[in-house]
Amino acid sequence: MADKSNANPEGMAEQDDLAETARPFHYLSFFQLLQSLITALLLGVAALISLEVLLSPIPESALHSLLIWLALAFFFVVIVVPKNFTLGFLCFLLCQLIAWRITSLYGAYLLSWPLAFAFLVNLIWFLSTIQRNSFETAGRGITLWQWQLTFFRMLIGFVMVPHFTDKLFAGALPYMEHVEFLSLLGYPDPNMILDISGVAEFAIAIGVGLGFLTRLSCFFAAAFILFAASLSGSLEHGFVSFATATSWELPLILFASYLSFTTTGGGEFSVDGALRRTGKVPGWIKLLMGDTSLAQNEN
Repeated sequence: MADKSNANPEGMAEQDDLAETARPFHYLSFFQLLQSLITALLLGVAALISLEVLLSPIPESALHSLLIWLALAFFFVVIVVPKNFTLGFLCFLLCQLIAWRITSLYGAYLLSWPLAFAFLVNLIWFLSTIQRNSFETAGRGITLWQWQLTFFRMLIGFVMVPHFTDKLFAGALPYMEHVEFLSLLGYPDPNMILDISGVAEFAIAIGVGLGFLTRLSCFFAAAFILFAASLSGSLEHGFVSFATATSWELPLILFASYLSFTTTGGGEFSVDGALRRTGKVPGWIKLLMGDTSLAQNEN
């Protein structure tokens, strides 16, 4: 029988660190139960609307997308959250935001107001996770400034939700409004531009917002922002433009923000962090993720 005293102390220490990192991300059963009930209720209402039992201004094409995203949200909060809180919470939040955008676009208040309340619950859930992380790990967990970076990363990733939702999942009306705008700018094939942009923005929400292959995703996001700014004419109107609604102030902020996460990675509260804690991620994948390890606290 092998002597445990001969085990590699560095390997054991790394396993202990991974276990300590994963420990604070327990799901809070109250919030999970509440969100499960809210999502199930919304899914039922959307199903009744699709069956024409209830009236709604949401067109059929957008309603189908809404049902899919609500069903995915229900899956993540009920099935995935108990098994992997980080992955489940982030994916649930993304699905919920997409559904909220669809309902808000058409003024479907029967669904949009409950989704707004559900988002508030998610915010409290996230803040409770931060507090629990600090309490349970006695200072060995994620520091507050790392949580701040996590919140900022999620913000600049999920800010793309309204953009790609309008192009990909909200039906013909918002899509055609974008087509008309690009046509006025003189682009010969606005549909192709919109489709490519929508997919790119969706990828940014996943890569940056969820923190998946964060370093690669942020390089891509920074390049896309430059492309989008040049496409919309923002770069031609100066840093601040009072004559037009466009300038390169916001693109510059987003560009710099995305680039900053190519050095820090997505942090522990990300898909990258969840994958890293399995201990089975190849080195070249870690390179695309960026550094997701916790900073060592001083004793």
